[in-house]
Amino acid sequence: MQKYVALSVQPLWDKYQFEKNIDSGAFGSVKKVKNTQDGKFYAMKTQNIKTLMTRVPNNYSNEMVRIIREINTFRLSHPNITEFKESYFTYDDEFVIITELAESNLQVFRENTELTNDQIAGIMMQIIKGTIHLHNQNVMHRDLSPDNILVFENGQKFKICDFGMAQLLSNSNSYVGKLFFKAPEIDQNEEFSYSTQVDIWSLGVILYYLCTKKYQYQGEAIAKIKKKDQSKFIQLEGKQKKFEPLLNKMLQFNPALRIDAVQVLLELCKLNNEPFSKHLETEEVKQNHLIPSNNAAKNAFALTISGTNDLVNEIISKLGEFNYGVFDKIHRNPDRIFMPLIKYDFVMYQGEYDQFTNQKDGRGRAIHRDGTVYDGLWKNDLRNGYGRVIKSNGDYYIGEWKDGKKNGIGKYYFNDGMIYQGKWTQGNIQGLVLLNNSNGNYLGGQWLNGNKYGAQVFSNLALDIEVDQRMNDQQLGESMQISKDKGQIRIRKLRMGSQQRHKSKKLMFKNELS
Repeated sequence: MQKYVALSVQPLWDKYQFEKNIDSGAFGSVKKVKNTQDGKFYAMKTQNIKTLMTRVPNNYSNEMVRIIREINTFRLSHPNITEFKESYFTYDDEFVIITELAESNLQVFRENTELTNDQIAGIMMQIIKGTIHLHNQNVMHRDLSPDNILVFENGQKFKICDFGMAQLLSNSNSYVGKLFFKAPEIDQNEEFSYSTQVDIWSLGVILYYLCTKKYQYQGEAIAKIKKKDQSKFIQLEGKQKKFEPLLNKMLQFNPALRIDAVQVLLELCKLNNEPFSKHLETEEVKQNHLIPSNNAAKNAFALTISGTNDLVNEIISKLGEFNYGVFDKIHRNPDRIFMPLIKYDFVMYQGEYDQFTNQKDGRGRAIHRDGTVYDGLWKNDLRNGYGRVIKSNGDYYIGEWKDGKKNGIGKYYFNDGMIYQGKWTQGNIQGLVLLNNSNGNYLGGQWLNGNKYGAQVFSNLALDIEVDQRMNDQQLGESMQISKDKGQIRIRKLRMGSQQRHKSKKLMFKNELS
């Protein structure tokens, strides 16, 4: 079961003592603190909720969703991911995160350390292993950069930190570099329109930075260069030239052409003459991990069958032809052939097929008797990989599948205009979710096994916001209501499933929200 993170409210210094400032900015700070109960030192990151919510007009709910996103990652546990201790809200309108204390970050470490190729490869291996774990948990970091990689054990251990909140310390000295690490396809208004490949791009720029100590290539951001010329080859000098092939595989402008995290690790092992098995845990290999296939099937694929439902065909016309991605990233099967048409009792199928098992395998389109259409990847006769399904009632889903069930990141569009954006695990809504209603209201938060479970944020057209926590869809614990018009935060405590108010405290915003 996922770790449940409570949404508690307590004094800032309830059990911590201030030691020194580590970093600060317009929206928060990071401090070294001492826990008075266990005597250990930790990092305390505080974010001022009022300042965050008013920094961009009418953006209050998005800022709360950023907080929820970071809360959703606290359950992650990996040697190359920063260890989370606890989090809470304060009565002074702050959100606090307590984590293990690092020596420095990668930006500070690199500026003060000359690195050999073996050291560069070793650092990248650690970062990529943490990234593989994130991606296997259906988590995108979105903001990887040298200041989000922390350094431990005298420069021997490197860990990823800051999931969803790091960009808020915009006055820190290293913030400028963060813009150079952002993948070109990221659009801040469409956070679910891109995939985990955004992290591969950022890691590619980190590799370039480790080799050169520079954020830019020939005085210009790499993303900007690639927008002008997608075929531009990024060159390295001297001994670091050995990283050139890998670097350019990671910095492909088209996300579908980039290698994935496991393939990056494989390439690093080859460069460092280390066995792949030494670094890759068994659970880090996805069942449908993609490796090259043969050229014969590549050239034989062509769909000609059309849907039988007018509404479905209308939606397909608006969406355009389905992009199956790069063929060389489809799981290998030397027995795969193209079948012009196969008719079952309730389904017509055209696409790739295993000639010995007689199962759908590879790229293909299935048209059901009611007119529902699935375009996407198959494995062992089941939807597996990236695909879309357009239902006869007008609903449609675009995203990842595994063993015939929605599994991974995707979007579900309802025929009434509501949009679900988030993650699934074996067909159940799981992890961070955004629900946009056609009336302009939306809900964001954590889900477990198809139920709301953990911190949630709700916003309506009036820009009023409520943040609460749920277990199996039932409210419990602290609830925070934020009113734009009244300029105040109201906190109340609830029993599970009860609307009874036990505790209320108003936190005045003065004029910030008016």
